[in-house]
Amino acid sequence: MRVAVIVVCIVLTLAALSVFASQAEAQSALVHTLSARVTVAQGESQLEIVGERVVREGNRIRTDASGQALITYRDGSTVLLDVDSEIVIEAIEADERGLFVRMTQTLGRAWYSLSRLAADSRFEVHSAAMASVIRAGSNSYVVVGPDGETQVVVTEGTVETAGAGVTVTVAAGSSTSITVGSTPSSPAPVPAPAPQPSPAPTATPVPNGTPTATPSRPAATPGPLPSPTPAPRPIPSTAISPPPAPLTSIAPVVSPSATPRPLPAVSAEPTAFIGPLPTAQPGSPTLP
Repeated sequence: MRVAVIVVCIVLTLAALSVFASQAEAQSALVHTLSARVTVAQGESQLEIVGERVVREGNRIRTDASGQALITYRDGSTVLLDVDSEIVIEAIEADERGLFVRMTQTLGRAWYSLSRLAADSRFEVHSAAMASVIRAGSNSYVVVGPDGETQVVVTEGTVETAGAGVTVTVAAGSSTSITVGSTPSSPAPVPAPAPQPSPAPTATPVPNGTPTATPSRPAATPGPLPSPTPAPRPIPSTAISPPPAPLTSIAPVVSPSATPRPLPAVSAEPTAFIGPLPTAQPGSPTLP
């Protein structure tokens, strides 16, 4: 009898521990460091995260000027914390109806993506200026400035945002802004991002030497653009040219001071070259 009682007690203890462990797991999340530096604080103690770490209610996650962190909850919902940002996990509850998380964003930018697994799942995001409710299947990001001014931008689904007793529903593609102590602005479409500037035009030389502007993406042409015509240059002796006709003799070029010289041995017999006879000068003696 006593053995049976002991066995029952052990079973009940193990069951209680299992329930407690599952509840503790449900009331936690996993923080993954995307880039350093990321810290987790509980009260006065602070720890830098390397890789992954389990976080629970009361933990404060902070990134510096180069840090980024991804918080993943049990149902796959995520919070992406950007650089120079801070968030405090106030409460985590999970049951058969879904997930409930309450967070306070004190600074910076964070992207909230809530899983579609349970229709009753929701995030409550608070700042010094507002409180927002993000429901299952909705995505948004929140930006909190140093003075507490908050902007909520919805990218999918809807988000209910309240401030100073007034609540507005922000649909996908819209945003609202709230300053501390004021009501949310009317939801307005998110402006499209500014187009990327095109590269400056480049100058392409043409044969007449006048540069013309061409777009950064020139249209296709049948062939390459002509290059400037170079100045005439002597053709080197190695240039290919038709062979000259054969010569039988080559007459040397004679300058006034040149003396007769034999021709190259091209013909059968070289021909002697006789210079011009001197002419008689006035007053000079003549030959007899």
